[in-house]
Amino acid sequence: MGFFSTWSPDHAGIRPLEPKERIYGFFDLFWNWFGDSANASSWYFGGLLALAGLPVLFWNTFLWSPLIILPWALLALVAFRTGATTVLLAVPALGTRGGVLFLGLSETLVQIGWTTVTTYIGAVSLVRIWSGSGTASAPHRLSLTMAILAIALVQGGAASLGAGAIRGLKWVASLLLILFGGIESWQVLSHFRLQEVLSFHPGAPPPFSPVRLFDISFINIWTWLQVGDFARFSKSARGALFGSWLGLWIGQAWFVLVGATAVVGLGLLTGHIDPGDSDPSELMARLGLSGIALSVIFLSCISVSSSNLYGAGLALLSLSGEKGRRRGPGPALLVVSLLSMAAAFLPFFFHSFIDYFTGFLTTIGGLFVPLWSLVLTDFLFRRKGHLPAAPLFESHPDSLYWGTGGLNPAGILALISGILLYYLLPDILPKVVKIAGISLPVILATSVLYLFFSRLFPRRDRKNA
Repeated sequence: MGFFSTWSPDHAGIRPLEPKERIYGFFDLFWNWFGDSANASSWYFGGLLALAGLPVLFWNTFLWSPLIILPWALLALVAFRTGATTVLLAVPALGTRGGVLFLGLSETLVQIGWTTVTTYIGAVSLVRIWSGSGTASAPHRLSLTMAILAIALVQGGAASLGAGAIRGLKWVASLLLILFGGIESWQVLSHFRLQEVLSFHPGAPPPFSPVRLFDISFINIWTWLQVGDFARFSKSARGALFGSWLGLWIGQAWFVLVGATAVVGLGLLTGHIDPGDSDPSELMARLGLSGIALSVIFLSCISVSSSNLYGAGLALLSLSGEKGRRRGPGPALLVVSLLSMAAAFLPFFFHSFIDYFTGFLTTIGGLFVPLWSLVLTDFLFRRKGHLPAAPLFESHPDSLYWGTGGLNPAGILALISGILLYYLLPDILPKVVKIAGISLPVILATSVLYLFFSRLFPRRDRKNA
């Protein structure tokens, strides 16, 4: 009864949770993030990695990705300890008003943006499957519009049921993804000789350099913003940290590898290698697996978008007053669901979906790579892991994290500096970007600047920590 009793509208607003409200065990969080990361965009990204060469693919999947997921998973641990939503994680570093305003607005918009990516990929694939087309030609606008609206309605309805219902949905969706995705994986590998796949060398220059792809991978992982919104429901520190870390890594790695194999296999089969071949419906239609592809794409879209929209709803709710935050996120979820339905048509205005996808990742990376750098620096080095939880939920001038006028000057200055550096670094130091990328230099610079500004603007805690 305990499991099924959570299939009800969620009324846990932004407030300290009672022990009985912590319903996520280790495998609940594992399947939550497995279901989110085993999606069509991971398949798509795997194709882009394959075009850069198999060494780049394997290095990114088995070394780089698990390493950069660890600091992200540390945010889940902080959320478990404090019961804080994602937005509240930024309050100690930016101040009560600064953290809520910046991350409340940015998480709302970016989570809706992520939903446009998964919705559009799913809609394009569904239209091609329905029409029986395995080509990469553009689907008819009317058919694509109907598919987008259908997916948006279903995932908006799923998100509105809240964290308890999403927990059950992720179990069902993830287990079905393993079944259907396993059939896909077997068919892909059985149609193409593994030796041929492993000896593949791209004949043409890849669309992105390895360093650029590693940057995209960093952004892709660090912008799973609903990390705190679900980790706060964890029953244990182990589940929050390692359940989140393993789920995100394994789910993404699996679909990245299958997507890469699909693109390489298509290249071997047709003699043509193109980034557009990353579309999951392309290969499945050729292999006569349209029905299975339909199931996988639909499940992955609903699974990931439901949690994206839930995070967006909580972020929007955080912009309410302290009393308003304690209410359930129902009205906020309705608003973000409607906004995501309209935003799903944004890719129509770009030359190609790849332009939209990579442009979207580049834009949001400039916000969240610096943000999480200073949030983690504040937690690990400035506060030595000591973060009182109750003041995170307070929004009055006497609260611990209020700062100066609701702002922490050190955090605000470091964040602005990090954002500017992210966007200007390719023009200022192009040789550094070519060698080290953008993310790592920005992380280092933001962290050092935050510690420096913290000496210039010492903490003015309203209460003893």
